[in-house]
Amino acid sequence: MFEEKHLWQTSFLWMRYLNYDCVHYEKDKNEVWLAHAKKQHVVIFKQGAFTTQELDFDKDRIVEHQQQIAEFLGYSIKRYDVYVFTDKAFNPVNFNVHEPLQVQFHSIHNSKTLHNITTHPIIKRKLGQKNSKSLKEYQKRVLNQNIVEKAMYRFTPITYVLVAINVLIWLVVTWFTPHHTDYEIINLGALAHFNVVHGEWYRLVTSMFLHIDFQHLLLNMLSLFIFGKLLEAFIGSLKMLGTYLLSGIIGNLISLALITTSFSLGASGAIFGLMGGLVALMIISRRFDQKVILQMVIAVVVMASLTLLVQNVNVVAHLGGLFGGVLVVYLGYYFKQKRQYFYILLGISIVILILTCIKIFMTSDTNIYNQIIQQEMHDGQYTEAKNMIKQTYQNGYADDVTYYLSGIIIATKDSKAEAMAEWERGLKYFPNSPTLNYRMAIANRSLGDDKQAKSYIQKALKASPNNQDYQNLKKELDD
Repeated sequence: MFEEKHLWQTSFLWMRYLNYDCVHYEKDKNEVWLAHAKKQHVVIFKQGAFTTQELDFDKDRIVEHQQQIAEFLGYSIKRYDVYVFTDKAFNPVNFNVHEPLQVQFHSIHNSKTLHNITTHPIIKRKLGQKNSKSLKEYQKRVLNQNIVEKAMYRFTPITYVLVAINVLIWLVVTWFTPHHTDYEIINLGALAHFNVVHGEWYRLVTSMFLHIDFQHLLLNMLSLFIFGKLLEAFIGSLKMLGTYLLSGIIGNLISLALITTSFSLGASGAIFGLMGGLVALMIISRRFDQKVILQMVIAVVVMASLTLLVQNVNVVAHLGGLFGGVLVVYLGYYFKQKRQYFYILLGISIVILILTCIKIFMTSDTNIYNQIIQQEMHDGQYTEAKNMIKQTYQNGYADDVTYYLSGIIIATKDSKAEAMAEWERGLKYFPNSPTLNYRMAIANRSLGDDKQAKSYIQKALKASPNNQDYQNLKKELDD
């Protein structure tokens, strides 16, 4: 026997998993109308005992009032499906219409036919399960007209997948990979100017899925869950994914153009892109009332403030992601509505992208690995610094400063002779290095070989003639 709860449960499942909206409810007829604008489809759920005349009247009502229905919805309908929950079976073929539009009736008279009314696997499973939700709870959700709350009810698979991927990567990093030093974190795929300008563009994406501490992960996933669900419910799964990825990449590019001496990681830039996309959507659609806008602004401010509690926040990437989200949504809007504006905005975006990339490559890059090694040396961690230098050699990131630092460590831990041998090896790869030539000049002078010291200091001055230290050493050697 069918209860009224089945009507509201099925209506809610259609709204949650198939993205239909409740557009009409007739209490006297126990009838719920759900519509899908993109599919131009209306689903009508009815529950009770209906005579042949009543069903025939429903059919005529649909066919004869197409214009009024289109005006009410704001778009025309091509197909209607009427599902009648009744304990008394009837032949639906007698009420079906094929022209001028398609109207199809369905007799739902037992649990088997209820289970088979859709091919959606989750809905089929839900309809076959017992649940503890009450009729009033389903009814409240179906009839709820708050646009934000309705969006939060939606099934948003991309949001869930993105959260799952971030959590899974965090678990793998936490349990199975070294991640305790800055060097190890960069090796995981963090964003660093030095690496990107040396061809590692994949870091624009990999850095978006890396989180090291639990607090960082928790705040970002909470924000992603809220703003991801909202934007995915409003614009669809694929568009939301595109907004998320493009915003994160745009934020990372802007960060690379302005920050060259540190690294960053986390989904914050992409999440701020979702926030920017929501802001743009509210401006474009004009279907959000003041209460909804206020709720959204408060949520954005709260989540943005919470992210500032995380150490080493990359504010530039956040703002870049916010800008990227607004840009992506407006590009999508103008592509459909005002193609001329789309091409103008696209052209401006391409110019900005090119200028950003030029800025990234024109900015002098700092070997971030040398910075980390120097910090370890400053903290007295010479063994750790030596291991990092070895990895830097193996990964092909070494420069003349790396060899200089290696020599300093060797001189401290082993002997000056071995340090000089290390600097000489560095000069084979970087013969014009002022740093290595200067160190070799000092070392030879300390050994009393002024002739060799002069040879090295001349090379150092040739590479850097204005360096005061080099000039002073040459003067001392000449005297």
